[in-house]
Amino acid sequence: MRDRLEHGAVWMVAGSVVLACILTASATVYAQDKAMEDGRSGADVADRPAESDPESEAGIGRTFDAFRERTEAGGLSVSGAYTAEFSGVVDGGIRRRFDFRNLLTIDAEVDLDAVLGWDGASVFVQYASVNGEGGLEGGSNDAGDTQGYSNIESRRHLDVLYELWFQQELLDDSVRVKLGKVDANSEFAFVDAAGDFANSSAGFSPTIFALPTYPDSATSVNVFATLLERDRFAFDLSYGFYDGALAADGVETGRRGPSTFFGDDLSDDYFQITQADVRWAGGGDDGWWGDGSLSAGGWFHDGTFDRFDGGRDTGVFGVFATLEQRVWASGDRSFDAFAQFGWADDRVSEIGLHAGLGIVAGGLIPSRENDRLGVYVSLAVLSDEPGAGFEDDELVIDAYYRAQLTGSIFVQPEVQYIINPGGAAGVDDALVLGIRAGIDF
Repeated sequence: MRDRLEHGAVWMVAGSVVLACILTASATVYAQDKAMEDGRSGADVADRPAESDPESEAGIGRTFDAFRERTEAGGLSVSGAYTAEFSGVVDGGIRRRFDFRNLLTIDAEVDLDAVLGWDGASVFVQYASVNGEGGLEGGSNDAGDTQGYSNIESRRHLDVLYELWFQQELLDDSVRVKLGKVDANSEFAFVDAAGDFANSSAGFSPTIFALPTYPDSATSVNVFATLLERDRFAFDLSYGFYDGALAADGVETGRRGPSTFFGDDLSDDYFQITQADVRWAGGGDDGWWGDGSLSAGGWFHDGTFDRFDGGRDTGVFGVFATLEQRVWASGDRSFDAFAQFGWADDRVSEIGLHAGLGIVAGGLIPSRENDRLGVYVSLAVLSDEPGAGFEDDELVIDAYYRAQLTGSIFVQPEVQYIINPGGAAGVDDALVLGIRAGIDF
């Protein structure tokens, strides 16, 4: 108990320091920038790409565009996405079969400035419906892999209010405070360029095994700040404090509200994460070395976890880093590269070390400027603790081609080759084939 309190106290102090640094430094930068002449623009700074609106098109696309224009004028933005996937093991693994899964999300955001005159404030809600096929059968149960070859696989069918949060922007939008039910991976440890891959490790390093993310978002308090912003360079610092009931106590927070966040008979455990980001602008829209970013962070969960040797640890932590860079662009063609790294204590975590590398090429085929081709390699170094039971490490090679049929509709065939699935002896390397299709509206 004392160790737990000591670990928790250290991270609570660290979190408080981060928050203090964010607010103090942001106020200082804001004051300095206000005192300077407005001789620069932040538009050149490499930033997280905003989602582009689907192209207007006949039928359903035009209807949604017209609806969106009317609602946004009143401060309400509504959008959604549907993704269907048919995939399976065709060679090796544990079983050879295909299964189907799908995911529907509907988002609504209210700009409180437009509605109430509340400057910088907004409310966001997301409904999610998940087909749970593959949770107990199919999916990684057939491949035997540890990393998870489908990032929309779920333990069960879900119809949930997946995200519900309030956000306030402060100090000329240099600080964001977000309170409510949040998917932590939407803000931490993500790689933009890796967003189309089906393998779960492309979304975030699997060493962050306690991260509150799909299909279990969690109640949280988050603070994000831009501490330095110049013409071609920016530095951000972020901190999140999340309900940790899932990782420590098995409580499915994605299906619950804030009850376990405030502590009850189910859980009183918390997950904390902090991340620093450096963003830079490259040489322009064409040529070598465009926009890029480097992120590094750490996380801590104050719960009690079983070790592979039969003991128990109170308080687990890990570190992670990501790098992405537009390597080359010319007209509609582009090449983006990215890398991931993660570490966690392999006395508790199945994956002690993770490294991922990927490249995404856009517009390779003339007249297909919106299509993308991606290749990703992910190495999971599995725990070598005697009680863990792993014989080897797991390596995944993932490749896809995303054909953008219209501004809203895509089809994406994908192939994955999994070497040493689950690090288990007697399980052959698995070949997984799949196809995804989806629509954004």
